[in-house]
Amino acid sequence: MLEYLNLEDAEAAVGRKLTFWEELWLNYSAKKHDFILHFHNILFLFLFYSLAPLPYMWIELIQSKKINKYKIQPKVQRTFSDMFKCYKDVMKTFILVAGPLQILSYLTTKWIGIRTSLPLPSR
Repeated sequence: MLEYLNLEDAEAAVGRKLTFWEELWLNYSAKKHDFILHFHNILFLFLFYSLAPLPYMWIELIQSKKINKYKIQPKVQRTFSDMFKCYKDVMKTFILVAGPLQILSYLTTKWIGIRTSLPLPSR
């Protein structure tokens, strides 16, 4: 949990008015437990693994001759169903491995005694 539970305390600690995004995050996270905030990593990773392959998929699906000359195997063409099956396999692995690993990493961090709460920077 954050040290500053209200906007005035956080602004006084920083010595300036918080930006819109800082204020939004403070209002969202001030009273949430660290485990819930750590759990957000799973959501960020899920979003990353869902969005990062989209440019590659688009390039592969348009099958441009200009792009094919840079491919390692230019004669191999992937279909949308191939790509979607790969995505499903990656998400299944993510849910079964990366999700539990994120939860265990939080518990391990607390068990070892690593401090995760940081004060706001002072000027």
